[in-house]
Amino acid sequence: MADTLPAIAGARLILVLRSAIENGTAASVLPAGWAAPSRPFFDTAARAFVTQPMAESMSGIGLPLVTVDQEDRVVGVLSVTAPGAIIDRALDHGYEPPKALTLGVAVAKIHGLAVSETARSQGLATTLLKRAWQVHEQLGYFLLYGSYETERDLGAFYTRCGYTVLAPAQGFAPIDILFGIHAGPDECVLTRRRSRR
Repeated sequence: MADTLPAIAGARLILVLRSAIENGTAASVLPAGWAAPSRPFFDTAARAFVTQPMAESMSGIGLPLVTVDQEDRVVGVLSVTAPGAIIDRALDHGYEPPKALTLGVAVAKIHGLAVSETARSQGLATTLLKRAWQVHEQLGYFLLYGSYETERDLGAFYTRCGYTVLAPAQGFAPIDILFGIHAGPDECVLTRRRSRR
């Protein structure tokens, strides 16, 4: 499966995520929150953060989703990862590593979404995005975000899927922190925030 994901998405997997998919440890922390969200999930994630190298613990909270056709061929993928850029920015702004890492259990990044040409117009991308949001909302995440190149003109699609699409190069503040994240001049950021209860 690790070889199929990049081929469909037209991108390279982060090496540690590829290894985690191959050895079965990708998303290994997430099940702790499915039966009883919040506390068990946060406790399991905290243990992973202090007992494993940062890249490995972050792959444990990554979520690779795959959809297959009737012949069991992968035709759609969605990869949601820890927000590496946000964690790096937090460290650059003086956050202690444990505090910076906790952003990985509050914010997640849509790292890649793709559906093969033969399976398009079947709602697979919408279904993958919906499921990713359901999983992260259940786990207590505050924000799911991603970006796309402006030339791809995907704003209407992401808006229909419940995301807010920002203007090219516009930034956003992930949560109540002192810094924002900015898209490049040829990128649009999309965000979906959990409603306040």
